[in-house]
Amino acid sequence: MLASSSAARGGLAGVLLGLDSVVLDGMPVRRGRRVDHGERVIGGVRCVSALRALVDLAAQLDDDTWEQVLESALRKRLVALGSFDDLPRHVPGVRRIRRVLTTRGDGPPTESLLETLMVQLARTVPGLPPPVRQLVVTWPDGTFVARVDLCWPDLRLFIELDGQHHEGQPVYDARRQTAVVAATGWLVGRFTWREVVRTPRSSARRLAALVDQARMRSLRGGSAEASA
Repeated sequence: MLASSSAARGGLAGVLLGLDSVVLDGMPVRRGRRVDHGERVIGGVRCVSALRALVDLAAQLDDDTWEQVLESALRKRLVALGSFDDLPRHVPGVRRIRRVLTTRGDGPPTESLLETLMVQLARTVPGLPPPVRQLVVTWPDGTFVARVDLCWPDLRLFIELDGQHHEGQPVYDARRQTAVVAATGWLVGRFTWREVVRTPRSSARRLAALVDQARMRSLRGGSAEASA
């Protein structure tokens, strides 16, 4: 890029922008001299705008991986969902962009790659609607309790995700989970990075079992107890 005085695009732009799930190995790097609105310099390298990079990547990645890239760009506030509204139909990757946006819906961005992967895993459970993201839970008087990662309020079910913790994080998460259960009486399921990434099929079966359990609880009129 430096030798050709070109702006980085595609995979290289994604890496420079710090987007999830973008790697250079085996991915073509496109070059071009066209000036792009929003172009920036990162580490001394010219880079196209985040929107241009995402459009490039849509032509190179599969749907799930591009969604992971998109969520990280939204999280970093590099693009907005409306940024893709005026893309011409002939642009490579535009069908993937529209398909992913339709599947994704209008919810807020996920807060981590693990959360994105869990949203995608939940889609594999038959009959399960998309989860509500980052729901704020409060006591009846309006006092803040916690914000849960993913939940299904109609099922009275929420999910807690365990990534790589810093010291004291597991204790904090356990206390938060206890507070949410006390405030809502909802059923909770905990999933780790290893479970979601390494064993997605068994994790999907466990989530399906939690959904069945939550539905049974609803039929019985709910319960004041919740299990992990």
